[in-house]
Amino acid sequence: RTPTMALTCNRSRSSRSRRSHHSLPALTIAGCFVGSGVMLLVAMLAYGRAEQGGMVLAQTLGATRAMGVNSMNAARLETIIRKPGSLRNRLRGSSPVNYISGKGRVANCNAQTAAPNDFPELKNDLLLRAARGEETEQVPVWIHRQAGRYLPEFLSIAEANGYMKCFNTPEIAADLTVQPIERYGMDAAILFSDILVLLPVMGIEWKFTAGVEPYAVNAISTPEDVERTLPNVDDVDIREKLGYVLESVGITRRKLDGRAPLIGFSGAPWTLLTYTMHGQESNGRDNSLEFISKYPEAAEKILQTAKKLVVKYLIAKVESGAQMLQVFDSWAGILSEEDFKKYSLPYLLEIATEVKSGLRAKGIEPVPMTVFPRGCGHSLAAFETSDYDCVSLDENVDPAEARKQLPSKTLQGNFQGKFIYDDEATIRKEASEMVGRFGTQRYIANFGYAVEKQHSPEKIGVFVDEIRKSSRK
Repeated sequence: RTPTMALTCNRSRSSRSRRSHHSLPALTIAGCFVGSGVMLLVAMLAYGRAEQGGMVLAQTLGATRAMGVNSMNAARLETIIRKPGSLRNRLRGSSPVNYISGKGRVANCNAQTAAPNDFPELKNDLLLRAARGEETEQVPVWIHRQAGRYLPEFLSIAEANGYMKCFNTPEIAADLTVQPIERYGMDAAILFSDILVLLPVMGIEWKFTAGVEPYAVNAISTPEDVERTLPNVDDVDIREKLGYVLESVGITRRKLDGRAPLIGFSGAPWTLLTYTMHGQESNGRDNSLEFISKYPEAAEKILQTAKKLVVKYLIAKVESGAQMLQVFDSWAGILSEEDFKKYSLPYLLEIATEVKSGLRAKGIEPVPMTVFPRGCGHSLAAFETSDYDCVSLDENVDPAEARKQLPSKTLQGNFQGKFIYDDEATIRKEASEMVGRFGTQRYIANFGYAVEKQHSPEKIGVFVDEIRKSSRK
């Protein structure tokens, strides 16, 4: 996916200003190839003191956007500048300066991680305050898979374009992401994407057809498959591989217009492993349990590779504009408690630590992070000392017990979706009682799993309304 780009570029006013005031020579080079969808690099070469060089680079990148370069092309530009041996290395003594403020405006910048600087200011930060453990005037609410097939407006777009096109087209993905905000005023938007987008990066070709569970064309079944399939993570350029997802982040931030923060997400290593083994005629959950029994070392290689890619992916999402992150371990519950602590938990813990340290190393303030270890209520206490800010609970977890095990964490969950099939009075009763069990602070209302395609949009609205009524001070 390399769109052609026509670009006319003049030296930015800020660059001229810095040159005249600081005797800082700066050269801005811009151009394009048209035809065959191949884009020529656009780069800036600056000489001078480190901090000034970084600021000129940041402002030049901002100028390219102002001239009409979309966020995907700008991201490619930044990738080119970042690569070892590239023009970035000719910035003498380049050192990181600050990155981006919580409200989406550039506060200061890092020559290695330039980012969109024109996001609308966030007007509703209820979710982020709850995630950080700050006082909130009411409980924030959003729902897993809220941009989905239960909405008629979603279906009209998905059926007209096909699901793969929806995933792969940033403008469409952004439109679908924003739909629940427009209908319900949800307190968070979660990017319309899929946990399986990392599979091709891992060397797995997958197919998706509406109504049929996605499957791997070249499913892993032996250690030899592992060696043949997995990439060298150090060679993987996430922006190149998943640029279409990162582009949708920036587009969505602008479409949201500050009405809600945007959550970026990824599947967890264990869940990704199960899908690497899910063939057209074989079940990945069963195959994965057999695989870890037969080939534990090969399994750990898959998990370690997946973990490193997840870390890269989540960092790139924050660089692109995500304001919160969530890691879904949807199939953790198929593991025994002992196996969960070996094949899932260590990787989940490392992801939060490495994402946050990776962001800090780039001069970026870490965003709140949530983990959803579905079906693993037996091990919640392990997350109390983790770098996650929030723990999402499935519908089988008792909120009181979760509070005991996770006293310093914000909890999220865990409404039972089955009640959406009941009448309005029942939905309101169950939603209100759930708020009573969790309390109104350090809590984010959500489902224990996700919205189902058979759910009524009107009854989802009842649930959202009751959460607000029951929790408002």
